[in-house]
Amino acid sequence: MSDAEQVRVRAARLFALALKAREDGKCDYADELTKLASEAFDHATRLEATAPPMPPVAAPSQQPAQQQQQPQPKKK
Repeated sequence: MSDAEQVRVRAARLFALALKAREDGKCDYADELTKLASEAFDHATRLEATAPPMPPVAAPSQQPAQQQQQPQPKKK
């Protein structure tokens, strides 16, 4: 996960906390959390704009099929 993605996850959590605070009647606290979340989203956008391009992700290589053991003859 890139730095920008991590910041976006934190911002989403801040928004969730803001919603909960507003439900609990803590409007000032909710406003502050909303402001912090918005700043975090802005920061993530700046991180994406200044980050060097990521190399393309290679498709996972095909794993060779596992060989199955041949059943051993039962000893008498």
